[in-house]
Amino acid sequence: MLKSYLKQSKLVLFFRIFHEKLYEIKLYAKFIANGKRYKDPIKLRTDLMIRTHAIEKGMSMGSMKVGFGRPKVLSLINDLQHFVEINGDVEFVEESVSIINQYLIFNEKNGADMQEVRDHLDRLCERNCIIPQPSFGGILNLDFSETKRLSLLDFGTFSQSRYSIRDFSDIPIDLEIIKSALKLCERTPSACNRQSWRIYVFCSNSKRLKLFNLQEGCKGFSSKMQYGILVCGDLSSYNINELHQVYVDGGLYAMNLMYALHYLGVANIPLTMGHKQKYINNIKRQLNIPENEIPIVLIGVGSYKEKYKVAVSHRTDYMKYTQFI
Repeated sequence: MLKSYLKQSKLVLFFRIFHEKLYEIKLYAKFIANGKRYKDPIKLRTDLMIRTHAIEKGMSMGSMKVGFGRPKVLSLINDLQHFVEINGDVEFVEESVSIINQYLIFNEKNGADMQEVRDHLDRLCERNCIIPQPSFGGILNLDFSETKRLSLLDFGTFSQSRYSIRDFSDIPIDLEIIKSALKLCERTPSACNRQSWRIYVFCSNSKRLKLFNLQEGCKGFSSKMQYGILVCGDLSSYNINELHQVYVDGGLYAMNLMYALHYLGVANIPLTMGHKQKYINNIKRQLNIPENEIPIVLIGVGSYKEKYKVAVSHRTDYMKYTQFI
């Protein structure tokens, strides 16, 4: 009886969870990318990757300001040089330089004066014997008719034809299509079939825009998205040895949903819900999300243009991060 009582005691659970989290705190403090970033090439690479990808994202939006991001790109170039100096991966620098070069070409074609940025990039390349690759990075111009055709073929072709979209049209999407995608996701796997996901589909213009504004990561294209689908996970479905399983199950559901939407010809993009806990609590309060539910990811949904742009977002060859044991 006592053993059973202690297992269910909130006070005992508090200290057991505290013990688990104490180890995590030590782990995060040691390895998280914020700490000693400019001395650790792996951590700095993470920061540079985020900032480089932001350039590609900017070019892939339906509407953007010509010459956007000059100060940020200049800072990025300076930090790429520092990255080389602390023995960072030169191949990564070459990839980043190629994306910046595509950014310059893109803005120069649209009439922007990018000479200052061009000069800084040229100095970086000359100093490190780097030649930008003309076919690497930037944006792809795609055709929806072809995308739809590919999405109905074998899984290999289908999966490789999906991109995150920031360039939407105004063609209305019937709610029934969204419901069809959700129906397809009912068989998403989860730990012991617990199906802990809780899904919120924001349909009305005011609530949808409120959600996107709170998320803070889709400025510039949020007004073109017609639905916001917030994937949450219910903490009540997990035990003390499964404190992170809610994110695993929620992530599985979210990827399944994005594939389902793609199959049905609906453009979509995953939007991070990675915020500090105080801000997450504020989002939950404003959106009436129960305390026991954890926001996992927000999926923005819109309609395809017949001709649309996407970020190239180069992917690393699986052999570089896979070990066969």
